[in-house]
Amino acid sequence: MKVRVSIIVFLLAATTIHLSAQQVKIKPGQVQVGFGIGLVPTYVADATSTIVPPISTQVDVFLSPNFSLGAYVAYSKVNGESVYPNAGLVETFVNETWMAGIRTTMHSNDLNDWRVYGGFTIGASLPSIDKTVQLLPGEIQRDDELPSFSRPGENGFLFSGFVGTRRYITENWSAYGEVGFGISLVNVGLSYKF
Repeated sequence: MKVRVSIIVFLLAATTIHLSAQQVKIKPGQVQVGFGIGLVPTYVADATSTIVPPISTQVDVFLSPNFSLGAYVAYSKVNGESVYPNAGLVETFVNETWMAGIRTTMHSNDLNDWRVYGGFTIGASLPSIDKTVQLLPGEIQRDDELPSFSRPGENGFLFSGFVGTRRYITENWSAYGEVGFGISLVNVGLSYKF
């Protein structure tokens, strides 16, 4: 939690610093590499505990000053448990999720070192769930295999949209905030353009 708060404070401070930068120019062929962290834990509805927070990286190649094509890779690891008192069972699980895909992004023109952007990601979601089913304390040992009340993780198709804003701190460094379906619903991070 301290790390998350520190990152948020750093990004807010970095985006409010007034530097005498000139208008940020983007040329076709430039590459922007970003690293982000999710502020909303993966599978928050399952009341999980975060082992590795949602992290992501993307590489975008500008085909024009207002359009980029890129790759996206993200990872998260959580654990949790579900108790089924009527069945006398408890399921514990560890869920590792990878997401990978291609991103298309439209970027606004420079707005005093700010840019608004949005686009789509198409790719795959690759969860891996390791679960254990145990009897609750006081339950009688059974001879048959214990039932499971959760579905196994299945690889799936990822198609999502996102919208964000980016503040250029220097000509090359920028901080960004993004909302959309991915490894987290809200991501913040830093990017470097070269």
